[in-house]
Amino acid sequence: MQWTVFVVCLAVAIPCIRAESEEERSPRLIGGTNAPWGQFPSAVSINTSHSLHCGGAVVDRQHVLTAAQCVFNANRRLLDPYWIEVRAGDIALAPVGARRQTRRVSQIFVHPQFNILTLEHDVAVLRLDRPYDLPSNTINVANRTRRIVRNGANCQMAGWGASTAAVNAPVNVLQRFLPMTVNDRELCNQGTMHAGRVRESQLCAGNTGASNNAAPCAGNAGTGLYCDRALVGTLSFGINCGVANNPPIFTQVRFYNDWIERQFNQTQGLPVGWTPAQL
Repeated sequence: MQWTVFVVCLAVAIPCIRAESEEERSPRLIGGTNAPWGQFPSAVSINTSHSLHCGGAVVDRQHVLTAAQCVFNANRRLLDPYWIEVRAGDIALAPVGARRQTRRVSQIFVHPQFNILTLEHDVAVLRLDRPYDLPSNTINVANRTRRIVRNGANCQMAGWGASTAAVNAPVNVLQRFLPMTVNDRELCNQGTMHAGRVRESQLCAGNTGASNNAAPCAGNAGTGLYCDRALVGTLSFGINCGVANNPPIFTQVRFYNDWIERQFNQTQGLPVGWTPAQL
């Protein structure tokens, strides 16, 4: 999705710049096809001061959906929303396009049943410091599906990355999208794959075997899966960068639509440092 790398630096400016450069050289997907302007208008890039880089989707003029895991630090404490930046409306990593709209996060809402160990209920809603300027040619609210997605459905996810998994493969500065076929959950729950970890509220899609032309790499958590232009899931785990027997797993949006909409009217987000109940 529309997600470039941004790191906020204060007294540690030099280390932060170095971390950003290393992340930019690391592909976040391999293969795919260049996406034209407006193909994924709800897609956003979510970036933090902790060098975490995620994707997300616009679900309201002032709210973005992402994976809950994206808003916690290495100590499993909730991040300060001030240090989270969301970018939308631009398909290029660089230079910054005139259509890009950048926002800070003002409040974070995490699903109350989120399990940070198993990644069940891996959803969070971010409230932005101000609404997106709509209508826009390159930004729009996602059409969230409420329907069951059938096995074999042809879907897409988007991000930035290299054409191959080779260490020296150059990263394409333009957004690319990956074709992803929805897999049977039983297949992905085999002992050689996710061994029963994939729940009913999750969806398995993408490569089950080794792939060098269509797979998500690091920095993709929270990225949306789109089927028939509708948002059906957000990437949670199985971010395999082409490795076999570790297919991508998405949190199914249809199970959380009502909860997502309730967050639009919440008046109080979670406090900084909040820890999920499972710890």
